Amino acid sequence: MRKIILLGFVSFCFLGSMWAQPANGNTPAALIKSGDEQIEKGQYYNALEQYEKSYKEVKDKDVAVKIARTHFLLRDYGKSATKFAQVLARDKANKYIEERFLYGKALKMNAQYTEAAAEFNNYIANGTNMELKAQAEIELKGIELLGTMKENVAIVVKNAGNQVNNPESQSSPSLDSEGKLYFGSLDAKETKENGGVHFCKLYSSTFTEGKGWSKAEELPELINREGYHTSNVSFSKDGNMMFFTRTLSEGGHMDESKIFASTKTASDWSPALEVTGVNGEFMARHPVEGDLYGNRVLFFSSNIPGGKGGFDIYYANKISETEYSAPINAGSINTAADELTPYYVDGKLYFSSEGWPGIGGLDIFVSNWNGSEWSVPTNMGLPYNSCTDDIYYKIAADGEKGFLVSNRADPESKSLKGKTCCDDIYTVTKRKLVIELNAFAKDEKNKSLKGIVAQLVELNVGTDGNIQTKSNQEGNQVSYSLSKDKAYKIVVSKDGYFPAEIQLNTVGITQDQVLNRDFVLKMMPPESDVEIITINEPIRLSNIYYNYDDDKILPDAEKDLNAILELMVKYPEMVIELGSHTDSRGDDDYNQKLSLRRANSARRWLINKGIDSKRIQAKGYGETVILNNCSNGEDCTDDEHRFNRRTEFKILEGPTSIEVRKEVLNKKGKASKK
Repeated sequence: MRKIILLGFVSFCFLGSMWAQPANGNTPAALIKSGDEQIEKGQYYNALEQYEKSYKEVKDKDVAVKIARTHFLLRDYGKSATKFAQVLARDKANKYIEERFLYGKALKMNAQYTEAAAEFNNYIANGTNMELKAQAEIELKGIELLGTMKENVAIVVKNAGNQVNNPESQSSPSLDSEGKLYFGSLDAKETKENGGVHFCKLYSSTFTEGKGWSKAEELPELINREGYHTSNVSFSKDGNMMFFTRTLSEGGHMDESKIFASTKTASDWSPALEVTGVNGEFMARHPVEGDLYGNRVLFFSSNIPGGKGGFDIYYANKISETEYSAPINAGSINTAADELTPYYVDGKLYFSSEGWPGIGGLDIFVSNWNGSEWSVPTNMGLPYNSCTDDIYYKIAADGEKGFLVSNRADPESKSLKGKTCCDDIYTVTKRKLVIELNAFAKDEKNKSLKGIVAQLVELNVGTDGNIQTKSNQEGNQVSYSLSKDKAYKIVVSKDGYFPAEIQLNTVGITQDQVLNRDFVLKMMPPESDVEIITINEPIRLSNIYYNYDDDKILPDAEKDLNAILELMVKYPEMVIELGSHTDSRGDDDYNQKLSLRRANSARRWLINKGIDSKRIQAKGYGETVILNNCSNGEDCTDDEHRFNRRTEFKILEGPTSIEVRKEVLNKKGKASKK
């Protein structure tokens, strides 16, 4: 049963041709016989034509079942389900009970999950094939899994476009070390020209930003050998080896599939050599390098006798460039159904399977290697998987981009016949999460305040990070784009109002969101005795001056230092800079060192009063910031020079704005910002 169900699919790139001519015959019986012969040859479209002609004449239920099964082989699950329904609805005697399983599969792969569950339960209760009963149980678990599954909205799965995909099937997308895409593909045009003979070949395409993928180019005959299907391409970790398979197909059946390898040369690829150790009297497909037990290995899928069933995943230890040890079954990740298209990166093995609970036909799973065994495979979920078949998942080491192959219904797909007949290549990328913050300023009466200034401060662990400042003179709204998994502080201010502050974070946000926040600003008293000082604004204190060539703090300075002490206590998270300046007299280098001593004098005073030393940074500016015209060579009075010998403070971290008593400030002499 399994072989019949997936006869057309397991060959991936080798779906039977629709152009080969069927045998002649006009009677219903002759048409049925011809259809059966076409099925054996893998010519499913021709078989369908013969069955439908016969059914038109005799309306026989057995023929209707053949039509339904053929639609399934052609991966037209909607038509398959419809035809099965017509027959099984009138099958009161359960003559076609064995068809219930396939009917359930068709429903499931057409996203009719409730109906599919009913048919699987019907088959479990009344069917006779124990293997299919076991598979029906797995299908039901997959449907249950879908009910608990949330789509990963951060992932975008998008059709790669018609420069890569054609109306027939594509397979095995892989990037080489230079970012060129290699893949397998059938060419409908070539097929027609060759009288219906299909040959899958390897192609390459290059992506250009703004232009997309280039037109696919066929690889040379050194790789695409005449008379063979060439597919399942992958590359070694260093990019110097290209692995792929060559397959012989006769009469719709795969008679031979072997793994080959080619070495990168200065200009192209070398003639391919058969990889020894992994090939034999069995099918070897989907080769890809990986690491196990500290050894370089080659993973692949195969129907080697003695496996768990169908195709299993195997690996073989690397001996030389094209020589490997005997294949070893990968063990617990394999089931009685098929495990296909393995891909290994950073201790994770991705593969497709029907033997683990899935939401479609073949789903993509991932299993982690802990050094000695594989974890229980995890379904990758939506949108990696669909209700149809999803295979050949590959992701770059950075986890930012990758590919998969699927026959999912997609408006961008140009499938040959039907929405799900053929496989397309899809790109997999992480979508940039859009988190928008809208800050609205209002007064205490809920009236909009225009002419606002807003600061967005990124909060890092222990420190404040980047600061974005925006203003709006015409309205009360300021907007910011936020990053995911960040903490922020937003301060909104307006002249004549006390600033308002809100903290928020984007941790755990996985979907696009617009965050609207209201900032209520309280009006200052008309004669307020405080002034608002913002972060990084240097403030010249009124009384902290120094005698010429001296770093001792003058008695009058204690008034201002006490004011700073008061602010440090009031704002315990505030980190400040004490910046000291000299006048222009004397040597520049000496003045630089003198200014630093002066700054440290003020710093020590505050530390002695109990302020944590980590909250105060001392900096000497020397004579680099002169507030008047008393620069080098200018004739000034001592009082004029004294005006430049001062200490300033500014907020480095903590609050983005503070209230400072006006009496502390020299209103006529706020330091200019340099």
